[in-house]
Amino acid sequence: MSDTVSPTGSEPAKGLPPVVPPSGRFIAQLFVVPGVIVAAVVAVLLWFSWLAGGSRTPDAFLRDLDSTNPEVRWRAASDLAQVLKRDEQLASDPQFGLYLAGLLHRSLQNSKTLSVAQPEKNAPEKTTSDLNQARMQRSNIQYLAACLGNLTTPVGAPVLCDMAKSDYGGDEKTKALIRRQAIWALANLGDNASKLKKKPQKCQEAMDDICRAIADRSPADSEVEWARKAHTYLGNLYLRDADRLGVIETLAECAKSDDPFVRKQVALALSFWEGDPAENELAEKALLRLTRDDGRGTAVEIGERD
Repeated sequence: MSDTVSPTGSEPAKGLPPVVPPSGRFIAQLFVVPGVIVAAVVAVLLWFSWLAGGSRTPDAFLRDLDSTNPEVRWRAASDLAQVLKRDEQLASDPQFGLYLAGLLHRSLQNSKTLSVAQPEKNAPEKTTSDLNQARMQRSNIQYLAACLGNLTTPVGAPVLCDMAKSDYGGDEKTKALIRRQAIWALANLGDNASKLKKKPQKCQEAMDDICRAIADRSPADSEVEWARKAHTYLGNLYLRDADRLGVIETLAECAKSDDPFVRKQVALALSFWEGDPAENELAEKALLRLTRDDGRGTAVEIGERD
């Protein structure tokens, strides 16, 4: 029987092609070139980030935070909240922190009627410009609170406590956002303070810096009282016997909120704070109630456009 011949007249393939080791050029194309592209993209992003916030000095931040332009203010506060996470020296500067606390305090005093919602019937509607201005003002308050939460020393704790338990804002969603941001900032601040406890030398240095900050201020300044509370708290934390700062009482009060989301935030924030025996007992009672929470109330729904 004759052999089978392919239609083309050529002999059939006798097996797989030989295995050839990859060349250096092929490996470069496969790994090195994509790596260089990714590194270039990351470098560009870091450069833009540096231009946006990293290149600013503390004085430049303070100038922008005090600008008459609301958009400049909230963008500066947004950038600073991120910078403080990376810049330990700036985050531990009580002078800078007290100035931020003063800015937030003044902003809150001007926000009691702040609303991003359209008014009720029989009232003139707000223009798009008015609503944008209100949103920028609210964002400025939120980011300033985030800045205080990212500080190393708790000089802004009294202002955040006031923000958490007071009714700032002129509409339901604004009130909810302001309170939630304050509680979240208190949680971050408690985490930072607990880290100082593990570094006695850093704690002592922070106390000394606060003393110098107090000496540079007028006795009538409200910042002096805030600084003294922070100094006393850190002093007792340094001695492993924390003193009252007012945070635990504030969180225990917020634990009674009708907003289930706020109660969840409080449970998280309380885990980062410790006080004197009376405060610790108060915190334990609040946490015990929260573990038995029945989900009462309705959480304020806030969308991206709110």
